[in-house]
Amino acid sequence: MSDTKKSISVSELTAEIKNMLEGKFENIWVSGEISNFKHHYSGHMYFTLKDNSAEIKVLMFKGFNQYLRFKPEDGMQVLANGRLSVYEQRGQYQLISKQLEPSGIGTLYLAFEALKKQLAKEGLFDSDKKMELPIYPNSVGVITSQSGAAVQDIFQILERRAPFVDIILRATKVQGEGAANDIVQAIAEFNEYKKVDIIILGRGGGSLEDLWPFNEEIVVRAISNSVIPIISAVGHETDYSISDMVADQYAPTPSAAAEIVSLSKSDIKETFERLEIKLEMFIKNLIERNWQNIDELINRHSRQQPQKIIELQYEEFKNLSNRFTNSIVQNRKYWRMKFNPLFEKLSALSPTAILERGYSVAYKLPEREIIRASGDIDNGQEFELLTSSGSIAAKKLKDLKKSKNKQ
Repeated sequence: MSDTKKSISVSELTAEIKNMLEGKFENIWVSGEISNFKHHYSGHMYFTLKDNSAEIKVLMFKGFNQYLRFKPEDGMQVLANGRLSVYEQRGQYQLISKQLEPSGIGTLYLAFEALKKQLAKEGLFDSDKKMELPIYPNSVGVITSQSGAAVQDIFQILERRAPFVDIILRATKVQGEGAANDIVQAIAEFNEYKKVDIIILGRGGGSLEDLWPFNEEIVVRAISNSVIPIISAVGHETDYSISDMVADQYAPTPSAAAEIVSLSKSDIKETFERLEIKLEMFIKNLIERNWQNIDELINRHSRQQPQKIIELQYEEFKNLSNRFTNSIVQNRKYWRMKFNPLFEKLSALSPTAILERGYSVAYKLPEREIIRASGDIDNGQEFELLTSSGSIAAKKLKDLKKSKNKQ
């Protein structure tokens, strides 16, 4: 008996389901918890979106996920926007996501985009609104939390790279209620008292909700209205705030902001050396050109035999030469007065200057490794003691007890 039942192939059935589903769910938002998250080496993201009773596979291509402002992780509640698709080879449906947001803060994203659009229309992000940063600031104002890691990073980098720069901290709230008003007040205080040459405004990373004070309009306008240049360093590399867009300079982290404002001692020295060479060459070329001009004038007048005119011109040249020489002397004095304080600060920090103040360095022999503690060498072992005027051979007799008055 022949089989007369009508049938369709698996491929045909799957194609029918695909046409039905994909045409009905073109643009939907789905909420759920991320699980089995995988960021493929190709750049595409694969994960499962689930709730208490169901789950769905999600695919987010590299072209869309590269603009995410947060890192998806297992267990994170999110909102995914996209279209429903059927993966025919496995016979399963999946969501092709174009947009992904942390669940519960969709309204913040809308507010973020609305304010950004408004301020861009006003021109607050335009480059001509931004001030240039001073190359050699004498003092830096820091607006951040007193207890956060950001303030420690900023202070450590500035003290290491530019110990001659004064740092003034204005501790503020950087998240939660009242943070925006506190930040605005801090900016106003620095502008009112004018004790700093540049301001670093920053904090460590966090969620969009944590960083929200730096997206509030009152903070953004306070940055724009500041007469002191401001570097915005909010969050980590993946974080971005409206404060970053309107500030005179954006830094991806607070540490990067500290490096921007602090040319290292070696950089300053190299700059001064280049300026000195450039100044000497300029003066030399100027003198040579003037002498050539004078020689040409003398030769021309000599051919015409106007002795009196030559004498007058020569007198004028001497006057100009004297004025020019005086100008060079005054310029040298000016630049020496400007550079000497910085050179003195650099010299005071040199190892030689420290030794000349009465300090010395002990080296273990024969390796010449620095002895940092009494236990680094044994009793009877010889060591070298380096002073400002030479080295001394010494031998350890015994360990001495620490002084009770030693701090």
